[in-house]
Amino acid sequence: MKNVISLILILACTATVSAQQFNLYNSRTLYDVFENPSQSAYQIDTSRRIAFNFFIPTISVNATASGSADQALKALMYNGRVNAEDIPIGEGKMNTIAFNTNNYIAMLRVLHKVKKSQEVGLSWQVRNDGRMRITNETIAVFDDLDLFNNTTSASGFFDNKGYNQSYHQFSLSYRQDVTKRFSLGAKGSLISGITYTAFNVQESKLINDLVNNSINVSMVGRLRSSFKFDNIDTVSLKPNFKNPGMSLTAGASYKLRNGWFVMGNLKDIGFIKWNKNSYEYDFDASGIEIDNPSSPSADNRLTDSVDQRVSNSVRKRSYMSLLNGKAEVLINKNFGNYQPNLIISKSIFYEGADIVLTNNYHYRNLVLTASADYNTSSYLAIGGQIMVKSPNAEFFLGSDHLFKSIEMIKDARNNTPPYTGGYSGASFYMGFGLKFGRVLEHPANANFIPGFNEPGGRKFFDRIIKKKGN
Repeated sequence: MKNVISLILILACTATVSAQQFNLYNSRTLYDVFENPSQSAYQIDTSRRIAFNFFIPTISVNATASGSADQALKALMYNGRVNAEDIPIGEGKMNTIAFNTNNYIAMLRVLHKVKKSQEVGLSWQVRNDGRMRITNETIAVFDDLDLFNNTTSASGFFDNKGYNQSYHQFSLSYRQDVTKRFSLGAKGSLISGITYTAFNVQESKLINDLVNNSINVSMVGRLRSSFKFDNIDTVSLKPNFKNPGMSLTAGASYKLRNGWFVMGNLKDIGFIKWNKNSYEYDFDASGIEIDNPSSPSADNRLTDSVDQRVSNSVRKRSYMSLLNGKAEVLINKNFGNYQPNLIISKSIFYEGADIVLTNNYHYRNLVLTASADYNTSSYLAIGGQIMVKSPNAEFFLGSDHLFKSIEMIKDARNNTPPYTGGYSGASFYMGFGLKFGRVLEHPANANFIPGFNEPGGRKFFDRIIKKKGN
C-alpha cells in the first residue's frame, strides 16, 4: 500500500463532488420532490399524470476547500505539488475539504389520486459524500520538513480526521395532503455501498532534534477502507448489495394563513454495513526518526515509513458507517414574481451546516435564481441558476459556487501562483424532467369522467338510456 496519506490528500483535493443544490428547494421539480418528500410535483387541472426523467441523469458536481493553507492546496490541484512556504506552522489551524455527489439516474413519479394529491415515486441515485479536517502541518510535510525548524516539540500537528463514502440508493417515496394546508411525505431507501474510507489520527507528536539533525514523528489512530488503496481502479461501480444498507427520509410542510410556507425534513437517516472483506488499520506509527530532514527525499521517507506502519496493522472485518443524515428547515413567503427561501441545513452525525438565502424571480416559464450560502467552514458561497419550467416540462442549469467556479477555471489556465484568494470552490448541476399521460383534473372541473367519456364509456350509457326509453 504505497503512499496512503498522500493519496488521501490528493483524492480530497481533486474529487468531483456536489453540494445540496439549495436553489432547487421549493421549486417543485422532480429533484425537489425526491429530496423533500412532502413537496408536490403537480398542478391539478394542468399537469399530466406521470413525471419521468427518461434516464437522463440529474448531474450535480461541487467541491470546496477552505482554510489558511488555501494557496498550497491550489498548488496541489493545479501543479500536482505542494508549496507550503507561506503556511502558518504551530498555530493549530485547520483546513476543511468537503465534498459529495448526488446524481439521480432515474426518477419516476405518478399522481395516484387527485384527492389529497397522493403521489408515489421511484428513484435511483448514485451518491458520494465526504468531509476532511486536515492540519496545516500535514500539508507542509509534503513540501519541506525544514518548515519545522522553529519547532522543538509539539503535539497534535497531525491530528487529522475525515471520511468518504459512495453508494447506490434505490428509493420508494410517497406523499399526500393531510389537509388543504398540511402535507406529509416519506422516502424509504435500499443502499448498495460502493466505497468507504475513514481515518482519525487520535494522537500525534513531533520532536525536532536540532543537535543530531533529525525529526521524530509519532502518529496513533485508525483507518478504515472497503478497498486496498493500490487496487482502487478495480472497485466495481455496479450495484451488488455486498455492502447493504437502509435509510429513511421524512418531511412535512405547512401553509400558514398569512402566506408563509414552512417545510421541515429529517433526511437520509441510515447506515451501510460493509462486508467482512473490508479493511481496518489500528496503527501505531510511533518513534519514526528521519535523519537529515533538509534532504530532498526526507518527506518521502517520512510518508513511506508511515505507510509501512499502517500497512502492517491491517486486518479484515465487517463494520458499519452512518450516512450523512441532515435536519433541514425551509421558510418561504412569495411576493408576486419574487419568491425568497430561507434554508437551514445541519448534518446530524457529522460536522457541517449551511444557512442559505435563495432568491427566485419568475417571468412566465423562466426562473432566475441567485443564492447566498454561509457554511460553517467559514466561507460565503454565491450561486446562480437558470430554469425553464412549465406544468409538464422542466430544465435547469446552475452552480452553488458561481464566481469561485469561474476563478478556478482562470487559475487552472494560468497555472502559476499566486492564485486568487479565499476558499476554493467549483460547482455545476443540470437536470431535466417531463410529464406525460392524461391530465388529472379536480372532479369539479373535470372534462374527463371515468366510465362516461372514456373509450367505450359513452356506448355503455347510451345503451342504458335506450333501454329506459323503451
